[in-house]
Amino acid sequence: MEFVIEREIRLPSICVSLATVRWGPGLEELPAHDDYSLCQRLSDDHAPLRIGNLPTREAFPRVRSVGFLPPGQPVSIFPSVSTFRALNCSFPRDHFETTAELPEELWEEHAASLVTIRNRRLEVLMQEIQAELVQPSFGRELLVEAAGTMILVELARYGRELERSSPRGGGARGLAPWQLRRIQERLSASTQSHYPDLGELAALCGISKSHLMRSFKASTGWQIHKFIAEERLKAAKSMLKHDHHTFKEIAGMLGFGSAAYFATAFRRMTGMTPSDYRKKARSDDPVLH
Repeated sequence: MEFVIEREIRLPSICVSLATVRWGPGLEELPAHDDYSLCQRLSDDHAPLRIGNLPTREAFPRVRSVGFLPPGQPVSIFPSVSTFRALNCSFPRDHFETTAELPEELWEEHAASLVTIRNRRLEVLMQEIQAELVQPSFGRELLVEAAGTMILVELARYGRELERSSPRGGGARGLAPWQLRRIQERLSASTQSHYPDLGELAALCGISKSHLMRSFKASTGWQIHKFIAEERLKAAKSMLKHDHHTFKEIAGMLGFGSAAYFATAFRRMTGMTPSDYRKKARSDDPVLH
């Protein structure tokens, strides 16, 4: 198999590319990947692709049709007589799962039905991204990022429909006190090491990420990623008020990539810049004068 990328845009929340695939003589296996990936067929001179390792007969039955793959899902494809041209949108795993608020296991469970998704809105959004790749114009990256966010939301809604149709059912049980204590202790230590992802917290509790997400909400009423964000905000406020670290140092301790990224996130959550918050917090506290 020969895989050629024609054009590409890489952003923190999404990577989009136009690519051409030329098949070898036998059954080909697309290797498992680390990201969530949505693909749209662009070529119009071949039959649907035939899948070899999933209980579904074909994928990409027509031009503009889309298919979705979760991380770690290899796919075997029978060769096509013609070149396959596609638009690919990949979302980093943590960003996708945090935004969609759905576990990886849900997507794995429904992998066969995700190979072809009949959703006109996804198809149109992918076309918008393709247009920016082919004929770039002002604000290209902003438009691609916005379209990517809308795609992610649409996929999250689609995932919830799959979840409602799943035969599992049943309410989630809460976490044990020792599990909640381990989570809180790990978050409290984050400024000395780093903020954990869901996989690390799930391992601390001896459960899967999907179990952690369901059970944490059942125990606390919070989505766990929102709870982590709130804890990080509390730590930021405390350091801005009581410490003498620079904004760059605080950003590093809280796991932000830069002082600018920290300032943007802080302002989005509080309506104030870190500088303004520090000035106000210290002027309001007579002990700090």
